[in-house]
Amino acid sequence: MKQLKMMTLLALVAALVTASTACTFSARKGGSTGVTQRVELVDISLDSTRAERAEALRILGEMTDLAADDRGLVAAAPFQWSALATIAWPINHRFSPDPSDLNSYYRRLDLARQAEQMKRQEEALFAHRSSRSGTDILGSLLAAGELFASQPAGARTLVLSSNMWAYSPSDGLNLKKQPLSRAQITRLVTKLAQAGKVAQLRGVCVYVIGAGLDPGRQIPNSTQLSMRAFWRAYFARTGALLRAWTPTLDTEPSC
Repeated sequence: MKQLKMMTLLALVAALVTASTACTFSARKGGSTGVTQRVELVDISLDSTRAERAEALRILGEMTDLAADDRGLVAAAPFQWSALATIAWPINHRFSPDPSDLNSYYRRLDLARQAEQMKRQEEALFAHRSSRSGTDILGSLLAAGELFASQPAGARTLVLSSNMWAYSPSDGLNLKKQPLSRAQITRLVTKLAQAGKVAQLRGVCVYVIGAGLDPGRQIPNSTQLSMRAFWRAYFARTGALLRAWTPTLDTEPSC
């Protein structure tokens, strides 16, 4: 009887281990937890630098490899003025192996081939900056929110490569020349929300890269702090999780 109980217990443990392994595999492949989504927005405005755009391209390559690994979505777009109307998502790919692939080896090869093909399409995406002034960060975030809303459930990551010096007079934004008090920030974010200009990003992990940089001059700390406070308040209103605010990205862009 003791031997039978022991055999039953061992069988139960083995079944639990197998189920746990299957769940982990399913999650990595976008199974029960949905489809992972990684999106990058890149500011190509007049004051963006070649180094900043090169870093954005490097990040996009990493995001592409991660999306291929877990069979998720990768999307990217440059933006500048009138972003909501002009963003067309030139990179927008869901990784999925060919159903005719014979086994896991060929599926991995297929996904790696797709990743390399996407990287070739990405090479010139951020090569040139715009010749027009104005940086419509709000519009780009609204576009990202719409893209996420069109996708199935899953972990969502947004990388925003921009100096974050939003310039949109119609929205009351000129962050480089207009330091804002805490009360002004609260009123401005509330006004933007009432106008439908706060993106729906609940649960999205946001990585802001390059905020506060300016190739032409040094920005006073008071202005830097004001700009950062505004965007922290804005992202809090969107429901996003602000994971990074750094000059370059040295962590994995995942949620």
